[in-house]
Amino acid sequence: MKNVLALPLLLALAGAADTAKRNVLVVISDDLRPELPCYGCDDVVAPHLSRLAGQSLRFTRAYVQEALCAPSRNSFLSGRRPDATRAWQFVDHFREAGPDWTTLPGAFKRAGFQAVGCGKVFHPHLPPNWDMPRSWDDRMNATWADWMYPSEPRCANRSTWCLGDDDGDYEDAKTTATALALLENVTAEDETPFFLAVGYRKPHLQWRVPKRVAALYPGGPDNVSLPAVDVAPEGAPGLAFHMPFAELSAFEDVAECGGPGLMAPTAAYPESCQRSFRYGYRLAVSYVDEQLGVLLDWLDDHGLDEDTAVVFFGDHGWHLGDQGEWEKFTNYENAARTPLLIKAPWLPASFGKTVSAPVELVDVYPTLCGLLGVDVSYVAAESAPLAGRDLSGLLRGGAADDGHVALSTFPRCVGGENYNKNHARNATYADWFLNDCNDVPRDLFTHMGYSTRDERWRFTAWYAWDGAALRATGAPVALELYDHAGDDGACGGDRSAFDYETANLAGDPVFADEVAALLAVLVAKFDIPHG
Repeated sequence: MKNVLALPLLLALAGAADTAKRNVLVVISDDLRPELPCYGCDDVVAPHLSRLAGQSLRFTRAYVQEALCAPSRNSFLSGRRPDATRAWQFVDHFREAGPDWTTLPGAFKRAGFQAVGCGKVFHPHLPPNWDMPRSWDDRMNATWADWMYPSEPRCANRSTWCLGDDDGDYEDAKTTATALALLENVTAEDETPFFLAVGYRKPHLQWRVPKRVAALYPGGPDNVSLPAVDVAPEGAPGLAFHMPFAELSAFEDVAECGGPGLMAPTAAYPESCQRSFRYGYRLAVSYVDEQLGVLLDWLDDHGLDEDTAVVFFGDHGWHLGDQGEWEKFTNYENAARTPLLIKAPWLPASFGKTVSAPVELVDVYPTLCGLLGVDVSYVAAESAPLAGRDLSGLLRGGAADDGHVALSTFPRCVGGENYNKNHARNATYADWFLNDCNDVPRDLFTHMGYSTRDERWRFTAWYAWDGAALRATGAPVALELYDHAGDDGACGGDRSAFDYETANLAGDPVFADEVAALLAVLVAKFDIPHG
C-alpha cells in the first residue's frame, strides 16, 4: 500500500524534473512575410519551415506592433507596445521608458535558464540594445559586428541580389555556427535548461545567397509570379504610404528600373524588375529556411527535440510590390503580418493545428513563460505591465478568442526641405514622399497611424502628433477601412491573402456604421483623446 501511495508522488516529481529540463529555442527572421509553403504559398521553397509547422501550432493572423525592426524588437522582447516603450524608430530604446522592465530572455534567466543569444535579436544600434547583463547570462556571441562592418562580400554593381560561392562567407551561416557552439556549451551540463535566441538577418536586403539555393527555383526570375495588384488601394490617403523606398533605393539595379524617385503609388516598377526583386527575396527566404534546418537537425541529433520548445517568427512582414508598395514601413497587412509557429513537443495534440484568430507578437513573451512554467507575476510591480496574452492554453487544446483585436502603429514625418521639394511632383500623394521617421526624434513626428485588425477588418486612423505629450491629438486626419472577408491567410484559391487591401472603404457611406464602431474600439485600445 505504501508503494501504491508513493507512485503518484514519484510521477509528479518526475514530471516536475522533466519540466525543469525543458528548453527554449527562439528563431527570429528579419523582414519575413508569411509567404511560405506552410501558409499555402507553394511558389516559395522552405521545407524546414514546413517540417516545423507540422509539429507546431500555426497562427495565420499574427501581427507585429510596428513594421520596423527596432521598435518591433523593442516591443516583443520587452512585452510592451510602442506606446509604452516610447520607441517608434531607431533613435530610442525601451530602457529609457522602462529601466526596470524584465525582458523575455531576462525572465528565463531569472527563472534559472541559461539565457544566451546570437545574431540579430535586439536591434543593434545603441549600446543598451545589447541589454547586458539584464537579459543574458553571457556576452551576446552575436555576429552583430559583422553586420555593422560586414565581412560578407557585397553583390557586384550593388545589386539587390546575387549568387555567391557555396562555401562563401555569409552572415546567417556565421550566426548558425555561433548558435551551434552555444548549444554545445549550454548542454555540456545537462542539469540547467537553456533559452537560446537566434536572429537571422535575411530576408533583409541585400539578398546574397549561395549558388546552390538558385537550384530550388528553376527558370530564375522569369518563373516568379507578379503581384495581382501593384498599385495603391483606391481612395487610400497619402499618409498610408512610404517613400522613398530607402532600402531598395541603395541598389543600382533599382535605379536602372526607374528608381523610387520616379514613381508614384499609382505606378509600378517594370514587370521584369518586379520579378527580379521578388526572386531575390525568395532566394533569401529559402536560405534562412536552410539555416533553420541546421538548428532543427542539431536538436534531433542530440536528443533534445522532445524537450525543446521552438518558436519561429519574423520581426514584421514586407511588401513585394503589392498595392504599389515595397519594403515595410506601413500599417498595411503585408507589413504588419508575420508567420508565427510555436512547437511544444510535449503537447503533440497541437501539431499541425492552426489558429485563425488575431494574435500579436507581444503575446510571445507571456506564452513562452506559460508553456515553460516560468512565473512572471513580479512583472506586475514594474512600471508598465506586459501587454500580451498567454496563448499557451491554445496549445493545450483551449479555444481561441475570436473577438480579439490586434494593434499596430506607425509614425510619419511630413515636412522639411526634401518633402517640400517633392510636394509638387504628385499633389494627390504628396504625403507619400520622404515621410520617413526612422532617424527622427520622436517629438518631431508629424503624424501617427494607429491600426486595428479583427477577423474581418483592417481599420487605420491617422492623427496629428503632439510632440510635447508624445501622443495623438485631435480628430483623425485620415481613415482607412479594408475588408478581409474570405481571407484565410493563404496564397491558394481565387485570391491570395496578400491581395485584399485594394480599396479604402472608409469614405463609403455604406460602411459608416463599421467605421464608427471600429473607430470607437481604436480610440479605446490606444487611449487616444478623441477630438
